Amino acid sequence: MNTTSKFQTLLGKVLTYFILLSCLAILGLYAVQRFGAQYAEEKIQEQLERSGLASLVRYQSVYFNPFTLTPSLEGVSVGAENAPWLRFARISFNSYMIKHPNLDIDFWIQESPIDGLSRDTGRLMRAAGIDTLLGKGSFTSQIKNEHVSSVLKIDIKDLGKITLDSAITRLNNSVDLSDLRTDLLASLALGQPEALAIIYGEGIELHSLTVKYEELGLIHHLFPPSDLQPKVIQDQLITLSLASQALGLAPADSPQAKQIATAVQAFLQEPKQLTLAMSPASPISLKALTLLANEGTLYKNSQMTLQSN
Repeated sequence: MNTTSKFQTLLGKVLTYFILLSCLAILGLYAVQRFGAQYAEEKIQEQLERSGLASLVRYQSVYFNPFTLTPSLEGVSVGAENAPWLRFARISFNSYMIKHPNLDIDFWIQESPIDGLSRDTGRLMRAAGIDTLLGKGSFTSQIKNEHVSSVLKIDIKDLGKITLDSAITRLNNSVDLSDLRTDLLASLALGQPEALAIIYGEGIELHSLTVKYEELGLIHHLFPPSDLQPKVIQDQLITLSLASQALGLAPADSPQAKQIATAVQAFLQEPKQLTLAMSPASPISLKALTLLANEGTLYKNSQMTLQSN
């Protein structure tokens, strides 16, 4: 056999092996994707059942990325089937099954006309001056021993951006951290954040909490810019001080209520960013925070600040 024939034979074998390996690789990726999606769907469904959200959360399919080993929920709706509170185009778990129990989730709110959502959502949209809902966000949560640090970011087109940053500690082993995070997301989705204080009042203590709002249109719609007369400004300060008392932050005639009213008024006159921060001198339980709110001293005794930037 001459050199040319040997080379052609060798080349043919190489190409054959390459094709076989490529086919095996494709089949392997398909198997990983298929069985990974099945496993991820089972775990996601288990978590929905445990949190009591199975009847409220529906999705069209689960996609599993065979390269990153992470799943995504496609076509998610929350609420009633025909008129959900929210529709998500995709919810992606960026570190699921790799860094568990840490979480890293991205989500995209599907572009939704006002008549395609629930009456409650539609009512809020009309009040905010929008007829189509569109947005995106992320949720990251890191667990180290008994400490949980979480960051939630939401960006709603033509309304604003919200960032919630918290650091908490579990006080006893009866609190399951995975259940806690699920209940946190559930309480936010259902619009009932106070449920956390009822369920975990004595089992969780707060180290810090920061909430930031960046204006993208909501405040301009609710409070159109105008030249306020001195009396109007004074009346507004009184109203905001009374609101502080109603929310349990501070008595209406206190220096703290005046600080709150001044910061909110400054933000309304030039809406850019409003930041609320809570950094108690020592960690404080959710039950203690609730008691402070009932007493009307939450702002002072939790070392709370409110700033307009």
